[in-house]
Amino acid sequence: MLKPATYFRLALLTGASLACISAVSAQEAEDPSDELRQQSVVVRGQFIPDEKRSTSEVSSLIDAKDFQVSGDADAAAALSRVAGISTAEDRFVYVRGLNERYSSATLNGSPLPSPEPLRRVAPLDLFPTSVLRSILVQKTYSPDLPGEFAGGLVDIRTKTVPDEAFFEVSATVSGDTQTTFQDGLLYDGGDLDFLGVSDNVRTPPTLGPDGPDANFARELTNNSSLLIIQEGTVPADISLSATGGQLFDLSPDISMGVLAAVAYSNKWSTKEGKRGFGDSSGDGLQQRFENDLYATENSVGVNGFATVGFDLYDNHEIRGTALITRSTSKEARTEQGIDFDDNFERQDNIEWFERQLWTTQLSGEHFFPSLMDLKVDWRASYSEAQRNAPYQFSILYQDSGQGLQTLANSEDTTFTFSTIDDDSTDLGIDLELPIMRGADCYLFCETDLKAGYAYLENDRLATSRIFAIEGLPLSSTRIDYLFSSLFANGDLDSSSIGGDQFPEQYVATLEVDAAYAGLDTQITPYLRGAIGVRYERAIEAIDTRVIGGDPSQNFVESCIDREPDGSCDYEYDLLPAATVTWNPFDDLQVRAGYSETLTRPQFRELAPTEFLNTETDVVFQGNPFLINASIENYDIRAEYYFGREQFVTFGVFYKDMERPIEEINNRSGDEPVTTFINVPSAELYGVEMEYEQALPMFDTFGLDFFRDRDLTVKANYTWSDSEVSAGRNPADLGLTTPEFCAQFSEECVITNQNPLNPEPFPLPGAGLIEDGRRLQGQSEHLFNLQLIYTDEMSGTEANILVNYASERIRSGEALALNIPAIIEEPPLTVDFVLNQGFDFRGGDYEFSFKVKNLLGDDYEAYQERGGDRIDVDVYDIGTSISLGLKRRF
Repeated sequence: MLKPATYFRLALLTGASLACISAVSAQEAEDPSDELRQQSVVVRGQFIPDEKRSTSEVSSLIDAKDFQVSGDADAAAALSRVAGISTAEDRFVYVRGLNERYSSATLNGSPLPSPEPLRRVAPLDLFPTSVLRSILVQKTYSPDLPGEFAGGLVDIRTKTVPDEAFFEVSATVSGDTQTTFQDGLLYDGGDLDFLGVSDNVRTPPTLGPDGPDANFARELTNNSSLLIIQEGTVPADISLSATGGQLFDLSPDISMGVLAAVAYSNKWSTKEGKRGFGDSSGDGLQQRFENDLYATENSVGVNGFATVGFDLYDNHEIRGTALITRSTSKEARTEQGIDFDDNFERQDNIEWFERQLWTTQLSGEHFFPSLMDLKVDWRASYSEAQRNAPYQFSILYQDSGQGLQTLANSEDTTFTFSTIDDDSTDLGIDLELPIMRGADCYLFCETDLKAGYAYLENDRLATSRIFAIEGLPLSSTRIDYLFSSLFANGDLDSSSIGGDQFPEQYVATLEVDAAYAGLDTQITPYLRGAIGVRYERAIEAIDTRVIGGDPSQNFVESCIDREPDGSCDYEYDLLPAATVTWNPFDDLQVRAGYSETLTRPQFRELAPTEFLNTETDVVFQGNPFLINASIENYDIRAEYYFGREQFVTFGVFYKDMERPIEEINNRSGDEPVTTFINVPSAELYGVEMEYEQALPMFDTFGLDFFRDRDLTVKANYTWSDSEVSAGRNPADLGLTTPEFCAQFSEECVITNQNPLNPEPFPLPGAGLIEDGRRLQGQSEHLFNLQLIYTDEMSGTEANILVNYASERIRSGEALALNIPAIIEEPPLTVDFVLNQGFDFRGGDYEFSFKVKNLLGDDYEAYQERGGDRIDVDVYDIGTSISLGLKRRF
């Protein structure tokens, strides 16, 4: 039986053959203005400006108009409307069923650092749509892009300088049925918490020369505002923003534009639900624990953006861009339930997280008519991402028949301080030289030669220190009073939890040198082709450190290519790509593409230490023996355009993956943890469909109401499936595990059994994962629908939006430990957005009304086996309502 890849190759050959033997007729001359707008891109049929259409790659684009219609406040929310894309944790995007590690995010073409401890990918909720011009999602690879490409690349494009002066301000108030004006968990914190700024109240105390002691313990515990959780009424959400710009003509040939924006938001959310975990038992499941979850989070966002641009002599542009975006989370959380010894217990957590990303970028676009119309684009950027989490307080209470009491075990009462500093330097230059042949040319009449170079360096320093409070007795006294009493009596002390088992610090680096060359040519008036190759030289290494440890005992625990002497070396990759675009008749084009790409392990996945995922409260264990995954990508898409911004597309895709990285469940004692492995192989394939049209309600159906009004439909659907290959079972071949892995290493996975002293431990994939299951994060069905009503005369715009992603694996199974996979079901959301423009006393205003999650669907993550189900993470989301007002000047 032929593999899907073979069908793609046959389709490519067939399409190219048909194009070459087609009868050809010269296209009639078009209007000169249309020809000028199209420049060197030959498109048969009417001119319809659409970046998705003009590029040689399969892509999707959403712009500022889409952001306004959908009412999405950040890039992650906006991208959930794009075909083949779903979101995780409302921050990260999954492209075509591949989680965020398989996709790249850039800002104006430059890679971004990440403030997230568990990911190298920047969370896209940090980017407010108010400063964005558009977002391009490229789903087929081209050599000018970074080689880490499997699902796709998301290029976030900030606003450029304006054509004329403008200024606008907006304000929004909102809330949801689960949180707003309801009871929630609160704690005092600092006086500037409402600004997302931690004042001196959270400054870590200074450690003495002998480490943690009684005085250090007292400094940790002497502020009740960081210790006591209270229940109170949660206020409404607010958002404020201002944007302005100006254009200055410095001379007839030189103009300068300036644009700036600032924004502030203060939002609340409460989660009430269940958390649990189970093991396989016979044909079903056995519950290990189930807790009630109650948490309230206050999120404060502050953003600033500025760009300055110069247009020089019509052929040169230089842009300077600066962006700072900051998000702060203040959370109080309790979980309570029956422990493993049948005692009732409650875990209280008080947390504060600061995430900040700032980037500066200088870029230029130059056109040289005297050099055969050579085009030169260049960029240079430096970015820093930081995460600061001071005073994470956690305490466990237990009821053994005497009411809830503190526990004497010091590790049950802890304070955690963690920081991440992640910086990225990016340099790049792209050259494009058009070669035009005569007017009577038929073959290869227009060819663009392309070449470029890029350099990326990404460095990270992450530190996490955990301090335990010692001397606590079994007591039901309020915790701040108990701390004071213990210190007064000389019974309070502290210690550090760390050392070799839990190193407090890791240093990571990724350095990539890359160069590419290729061409994009109009083979015939009906056939266009692009081919190229990218060369990458990369090194990635992780070094974990014990603060205060002996430096002579330190060594680099992980690198992608380790030499026999223990040193780390560069890896070298050649990544080819080719696409063909065929225009069989007016306004229809068919694209086909093939490429080879890779994905590298993320820093945290490689570090052989433990780290807490604050979203799920599950511990991660890194695996220093991960290697790069390689991917072969095949795409075919047909696109039919029947009007401006009106089209229907149908595409199929297939990916053959060697050694993809999967997150699987594990166990540390009785506690669930997750870790990472390279599974032997996997396949991913699917179908994408898009449809967008302004319905001819008046022209075709004669409905007079729509004479001056429009009803637009936007819909997309993606079906995909995947299969993970676990390999064969050694028992079926009569081999032991060591014998099998020695002979069939490609069917074994390398695990890390001892974080203290990492040693490779090969295991057959068949003993860990289920053969043939789906890839982690892959949903079988993705669906989006928008019904947009527009009345330009009255300034009314109304939109109904539907978003659906079917169930997917949150973390994979561990068969050898009888731990089944965790499945998550994102909520089905139905939203309504109304924008109404109006004039008031000579001013230009716009009123907005939004209702999110009209059906009130909730979030569910669970384990399921043999008809049994255990809720792992289930909570209500509620329905949100917002009112906004914008004033334009």
